[in-house]
Amino acid sequence: MADYDYLIKFLALGDSGVGKTSFLHRYTDNTFTGQFISTVGIDFKEKKVVYKSARGGFGGRGQRVLLQLWDTAGQERFRSLTTAFFRDAMGFVLIFDITNEQSFLNIRDWLSQLKVFVF
Repeated sequence: MADYDYLIKFLALGDSGVGKTSFLHRYTDNTFTGQFISTVGIDFKEKKVVYKSARGGFGGRGQRVLLQLWDTAGQERFRSLTTAFFRDAMGFVLIFDITNEQSFLNIRDWLSQLKVFVF
């Protein structure tokens, strides 16, 4: 039997080198490495969380949620592989590098990809 009540899958999207992998490692493992290692294809991390309603719902028991956080390659050559994973995702995290204006401007392209392959 699964040790969670819900499985929620999120995809991290953004240009290569903006920090998607670092963001996921920090959130799931509370670790950070300053070394840049490009994701090849796609990878994922998991984190278990317990959601408790502010109103005390669920009979006082928190809901156990397994978050699957998928790390996509930002390089153009992996775009077709990345878009194949869009359909099964329940949410998306768009990430850009605040010191790289072009990575921010390219968020429009990522949103366009979502509109084509998800909506």
